[in-house]
Amino acid sequence: MSTADTPRLILRNGRLLDLQQGRLISGQEVVIEGERIVAVRAEGEAAPADAQVIDLGGRTLMPGLIDCHVHVLASNANLGMNALQPNAIIMYRALPILAAMLNRGFTTVRDAGGADWALARSIQMGLIPGPRIFASGKALSQTGGHGDM
Repeated sequence: MSTADTPRLILRNGRLLDLQQGRLISGQEVVIEGERIVAVRAEGEAAPADAQVIDLGGRTLMPGLIDCHVHVLASNANLGMNALQPNAIIMYRALPILAAMLNRGFTTVRDAGGADWALARSIQMGLIPGPRIFASGKALSQTGGHGDM
């Protein structure tokens, strides 16, 4: 896709959370092309004709959150029962969990046992919505531990 074909989005009228300075900044806008933030600049520049402009209405814009210990496929506390379910059912049960993670602001997660690379790749390919997953594969556990099935 060429730069001319890349969708452009401009987020205006929001407060940006600056983590380096530890404060909220007003009067800035964020320019996104495709999946990349390409500029944070002072508000007021004329938007290109091909850009979609979204008024944030004073809401706060912050970086995506990262959760370093999740179990995306643990839709049921009975892990033994989960292990006996067909992969397709487990995947369908993961869909609302993934959507809820995004809705809470998590854009990246590390699955510490359970999610596989096919699920992570499905999200990466845009087949299903969800945060970027760094999957560890099958859970490791001591004999008799909660991951020993």
